[in-house]
Amino acid sequence: MTGHDKSEHWIARFISAGTHHLPAALMVTAIVSICHHDLHMLDAIDGYAFLAIGNLTANSVARETGSDPKVAVVLIDQKSNEDYYRERSPLNRCQLKNDLQAIYDLPGRPKLVVVDLDLSPVLLDSPLTPLNAPANAEAKLCDEQLLTLLTKHREGIETVLMAPFKMLDAGARQNIKNWRTALEGFVSFADDPTIRVSYGLVNDLECEKSSLAAAAYDKYPDKPLTNCLKEKQKKLTVNPGHYFSGLRAVSLSQLPTRLVGSQCSAKTPYEALYLPVVFLGTSFGDSDTFLTPLGTMYGVEVHAAAFMSLVQPTTQNEVLAFVLDLGLGLLMGGLIAWAWRRYFNLRFSSRAFDRQRAPWLILILAIGFVVLVAVLTYLSFLLLRYRNIWLSPIPIALGMLIESFFNSAVSAAVGEGYEQRQALIKRLRAAHKKGTENFSSQVAVELEQRPHHAHSLQERALRFIYLDCKRLRRSGQYGAVILLCFRRTAFFLLLLAAFREQLLHILEKIL
Repeated sequence: MTGHDKSEHWIARFISAGTHHLPAALMVTAIVSICHHDLHMLDAIDGYAFLAIGNLTANSVARETGSDPKVAVVLIDQKSNEDYYRERSPLNRCQLKNDLQAIYDLPGRPKLVVVDLDLSPVLLDSPLTPLNAPANAEAKLCDEQLLTLLTKHREGIETVLMAPFKMLDAGARQNIKNWRTALEGFVSFADDPTIRVSYGLVNDLECEKSSLAAAAYDKYPDKPLTNCLKEKQKKLTVNPGHYFSGLRAVSLSQLPTRLVGSQCSAKTPYEALYLPVVFLGTSFGDSDTFLTPLGTMYGVEVHAAAFMSLVQPTTQNEVLAFVLDLGLGLLMGGLIAWAWRRYFNLRFSSRAFDRQRAPWLILILAIGFVVLVAVLTYLSFLLLRYRNIWLSPIPIALGMLIESFFNSAVSAAVGEGYEQRQALIKRLRAAHKKGTENFSSQVAVELEQRPHHAHSLQERALRFIYLDCKRLRRSGQYGAVILLCFRRTAFFLLLLAAFREQLLHILEKIL
């Protein structure tokens, strides 16, 4: 029975300590939540945190589970662009027709073909190149063959195209409209295939039905129960693990129709083209590249990974994030309160050695802060790795860091100052009861703790360099002397390390 009471008492004390820091933790969590999710002031910090943690996650997935691709990404790389398309812009429609036909005719027969290319007609009508010119006649024939290919009924194969680029010319717009009308019922279009960059990164995309990934997902037969489209969320978080495990990039030159002789019988990467989903796009030049957690990726690879993130979604659980942020706030609140309270307790001590030990509490606070952030970062990694949930550890850590050096420090100083004042009153009252002489002696002792010093610049400099150490040495407080000398030496070494080049430059001029 007694043990039960002790346990209850310990729990009660723990809960009491937690509720003491609860208001501050709630306030910081709420402010961080508003700044991060509503005002988007912390998006850059959150983005680069995802960049680092996402990279670790993708590498961990690749090492532990290997690769289980669902999507083949056929890339028109630089060599293919030179060999087959002769670096023409726009791409030769006859070549595109042949390559797209090869994808449709794969033995594995893909269920879904997604083309991240503008396949709309390219007629050159200008004074220099009239419509009846040979170049235009050839282009028109190729456009017609490509249109015939796209309008051919294929049982079990869905096709998704990106919407043509917007044109200013009225004739070109009419041609595109007629082309889209002819394709109705045969293909689907993604009206907004744009990839928007945020602070130089692409960690997520707009979760809209008009995106290329969403248009492809709409035609995919095996849909999950939930994702950002069904929950009507604004953002689609692209899981970095899909770049390694969900996709298999293949050069256009590895298509079976591009391989001849012994190359066809050899085990080549074109086996990846037996996957159920195929994305076709370009991978040459720098105009369609984006920075992701896996480094620089081409647009078609980002779209394919976004599609996989709809099929196997990564979520942002704001309720869980709030709970974890609050938990971190309580842990940090307790550590911050203890460190600052102990710091001011030592700082106001009557012993010089204790006063010199006080700054080490700030170092302990910094180490504790780093350890907690590291633990939360690892938790974020585990959640992203095994549960496909992204929780950023940085915003709340930043909020607690700011709170620790403002509100908590001031609160601890006020609290410790009050207790020190009450202790001083008790000492002086006890001394006064023993007589006037005792009282005067106690006052002198208290004054000695903080002796008055001159405030001239010269006096301050001399005290900082050696007089403080000299005074402590004369009073026999050698432990305090060692700590003070160590602090001053560390200060000068830090300055020297930071400004050594400037100092060397100044010395060169003097000498």
